Amino acid sequence: MSEPSQGLGFHPLYLQVKELLIQRVLSGDWKPGEVLPSETKLAAEYQVSQGTVRKAIEEMAADRLVVRYQGKGTYVAARGFNSSLHFFSMVTADDHIAAAGKPLQFDWSECPANEREQRELHLARDELVYRIYRVRPVDDRPVLIERIGLPSARFPGLPESMRNSARMNAYLIMEKEYNTLVVRADEWLDAVNASEDDAAQLGIAEGTALLRIHRISYALDGAPVERRSMRFLTQDLRYRNTIR
Repeated sequence: MSEPSQGLGFHPLYLQVKELLIQRVLSGDWKPGEVLPSETKLAAEYQVSQGTVRKAIEEMAADRLVVRYQGKGTYVAARGFNSSLHFFSMVTADDHIAAAGKPLQFDWSECPANEREQRELHLARDELVYRIYRVRPVDDRPVLIERIGLPSARFPGLPESMRNSARMNAYLIMEKEYNTLVVRADEWLDAVNASEDDAAQLGIAEGTALLRIHRISYALDGAPVERRSMRFLTQDLRYRNTIR
């Protein structure tokens, strides 16, 4: 690989190396939690300087795609390294984590994407999505309603994997079974009043205030892979999301 001539499409050499490394992660050459070859080996493979490789890896580390350990090497980011993007916390008033139990209700269907799903997940009109509905409890009390949409072509069979591992986070399943690493998410929060259905599922009065969270999650390749709408009963609980 040689330094390209500069022009409208010019990308610094280290960014080209970064893109190549990311593609190798996506293709499964290095899986989440696996160590990358040394900078020296990568420099020789791509016929660039070690400094160029180091800069590429520094960029990936800044994007939280890899984690560098002094004296141990550089590892592809895995949930054990970087869980804050993928796990929000329901916490008590004194900030203790309140663990959600096995879903009280879990239903799913596969159907053509509607206009909003097409827009938010970048899908064509005829593409199919899984729609997953969960009601999750804390201390045996229902507090969270989730509606999740995912492209079924990318995650065949994922709802059953979630059903069989009800306590496992969906992002862990994406990583372990589908080699898809979710690296960021956008969220929108507002307050809503509980609908008749919300009230029935959560055992509350219709019109009770709920926190509504809408999230779109993105994979390492930049593709949106999940849309999730949550309605959260914050009585005695709070929503906490750590941003790093």
